[in-house]
Amino acid sequence: MQPVDVNSDANNESINLEQLLQLGIQTARAGNRPSARLMFERVLAVNNNEERAWFWMASLAENADDKRRYLETVLKLNPGNDYAKRALDAMGNVRARSNAVTLRFGLFVLGILLAVLVVGGIVVYIITRS
Repeated sequence: MQPVDVNSDANNESINLEQLLQLGIQTARAGNRPSARLMFERVLAVNNNEERAWFWMASLAENADDKRRYLETVLKLNPGNDYAKRALDAMGNVRARSNAVTLRFGLFVLGILLAVLVVGGIVVYIITRS
């Protein structure tokens, strides 16, 4: 393992990437997402092929696009990573359900607008015939 400088103001010592990765995992599990993300970014700055760091970055992603990109990177590094496959599949299922709900809502609104137009047309027709 190559040493990496964590550039801490209080403690500027070099630790190896595995230690930094493990510290990032502990920090993420403790709920300190920004610090954990920073640790994983530093691991990846030294070793861009660290699959575990990419996976943890996905778990800490602030939006779906970043999460998808990180998980896809995990799969490029290890096409057999079942956790990343399942996470991407779940994201795809959520997107598909969301699209279906949006479509149903749009059709509902369209139906209401058409009903208003028909009723309005009937009212205008009755008024003009009188």
